[in-house]
Amino acid sequence: MAKLKDYYAILEVSKDATQEQIKAAYRQLAKEYHPDINRDYEDFFKEINEAYNVLNDKERRKEYDSLLINPDESKIRNFTEYIQEFINSIFNGDKDQKPRKGEDIRIKLLLSIEEAYLGASKEIEYEKWVPCPDCNAKGYAGAEPDKVKCEACDGTGKRVSGIFSFPRPCSVCKGRGYIIKNLCSTCLGRKRIAKKSKLRIEVPPFTNDDDILKVPGKGHYGFGNKEPGDLYLRVSIAPHEVYKKVGNDIYVELSISYPTAVLGGNIKFRWIDGKDMDIFIQPGAECNSQKVMPGLGFNGGNAIFNLKIQIPKSLSKRQQKLIEELKKLEEENQDSIFSIVKKFF
Repeated sequence: MAKLKDYYAILEVSKDATQEQIKAAYRQLAKEYHPDINRDYEDFFKEINEAYNVLNDKERRKEYDSLLINPDESKIRNFTEYIQEFINSIFNGDKDQKPRKGEDIRIKLLLSIEEAYLGASKEIEYEKWVPCPDCNAKGYAGAEPDKVKCEACDGTGKRVSGIFSFPRPCSVCKGRGYIIKNLCSTCLGRKRIAKKSKLRIEVPPFTNDDDILKVPGKGHYGFGNKEPGDLYLRVSIAPHEVYKKVGNDIYVELSISYPTAVLGGNIKFRWIDGKDMDIFIQPGAECNSQKVMPGLGFNGGNAIFNLKIQIPKSLSKRQQKLIEELKKLEEENQDSIFSIVKKFF
């Protein structure tokens, strides 16, 4: 899921800070971390400017605050894309948008333990940037862009910073020196729009937690006919009520009857693959003891059965009579052992 940066934390101000407090905090941090003073903090300096350009603008701040309260993924993605393009234009300019490969997409893929163990064909839905269909990825309506000189920079594409006395690309026209009046109303000049996309993928058997499945060419579309980015799926296996995965081992609680625990025998159990298998229980099995079956887990791991002895809560008359006879035999055996010990001493 797309995440918002904490601009208030970056500028070290509270969420109810006034515009004057935000400007003061920005000035202090910008002077401290400016690249002319310290090159090691160039990336952080960009983050400071990003935070300031959002929080210092009333409309941008209002939209940002609303996303903090109601984090809609689609709106966050659009907002983040817009801010990144805006900041890049401030630092680098945008006279001619160079062709570039599309960005990669990274999302979480939730699998059941059966899907991860056996492999599966799975349909996923995600959002990605695609070429704007209304302007054919041109960014403007009509055959040609309607360009007018940018009054903010007088057509130069550069302006002097309000704090530092060096020229930077104009933030109004993004360094072009002109403004396009007939921007596409669908993509607002970005040439791309966010769209839901469905894709069927093949999950290989024994796919593990945190494995990353790469799907080439299914990321965001690029600019200037450049190839799209790739899609990366990080696997997460959902908890299961029967099978518990720990590393490559699979743990199962297996209930057995008291007679089986005493006498031993074969227990039939349906495994993850849907097939019944025989589990041999040794005579005299104790509660909470384990039966290990090698190689049945993930990638050579084991299947580990924790034995639980069932105690019946209701008995038939015949069952009750047999239990009473067994109890009597055990008491007689206990008395016999006590007599032998008594004679010895």
